[in-house]
Amino acid sequence: MTSVLVAGPLQSTVARLDAAIGWLTLRVGLPEDTTGWTRCADVDAAFVADWESALAGGIARTYGRTHPMTATGFCLDGYAGIPGNIGGATFRLARRVPRLDRDSLAFSRDPVTHHPDGIALLDPRFWCLPGDPDAADPAATVVDDECALAGVLRAQVRTHADAFLAGYRGGTRLPRRGLLGAFFDGLDVGVWFGGDPAAPEVVAEGAVALPGGGTEFGASSLYRFVDARDRAHVSRRRVGCCYYFKVTDDGRACSTCPRVDDAERVQRYSEID
Repeated sequence: MTSVLVAGPLQSTVARLDAAIGWLTLRVGLPEDTTGWTRCADVDAAFVADWESALAGGIARTYGRTHPMTATGFCLDGYAGIPGNIGGATFRLARRVPRLDRDSLAFSRDPVTHHPDGIALLDPRFWCLPGDPDAADPAATVVDDECALAGVLRAQVRTHADAFLAGYRGGTRLPRRGLLGAFFDGLDVGVWFGGDPAAPEVVAEGAVALPGGGTEFGASSLYRFVDARDRAHVSRRRVGCCYYFKVTDDGRACSTCPRVDDAERVQRYSEID
């Protein structure tokens, strides 16, 4: 794979995100040594099958067991989070939307767990608002307002999702709703962690990015609640499922799982010290 080194205004935005998001390394352009990096455009059925197999091994090492639905769910979630996480995060952090199509993104995977641990933007262009400090840069395309910018964000992630899902064949058949839902979840989570995830304004930020009522995705599920110990939290309800509960000792689902209702979510957070 040829290294792609890109200079431009996105570098400062992505550097800020890289410092803020602990589970991913974010960059503009590929490193000189591209070993372990894959362009999203090169992910095909064979790649997905190999990835699921590697994930199954990692799941077995971590939990002492594996399940085909968990391997498929982890793989789909991992891939879907690539455009959604970086797109949602740059929107919240800087009101910028980078190119998020399959040709414009690459990722690396952790060699042990095989989850994505790095994302690279391969295109220096971005959309922004009229007041952006780099609005006059040749790489910038200015849109009228926040609503228009959010529409670009949703359309970019949806275009990526549609292109990927057109040829997607997971090892296990997942509910149709969960396929596109994985990309929605990735975008909602990107907005969530594009700034302080516990900040009071995060729910409003989600509503700007994902207001619902459009053709691309539904409304953000981010919401605030108070636990039994009178502490405020932010959480969300996933659309899709990673099937983590199929490999846990007690069969317990993630706190954001669609199988967990609001009352149980409150109880779980109340138990956290």
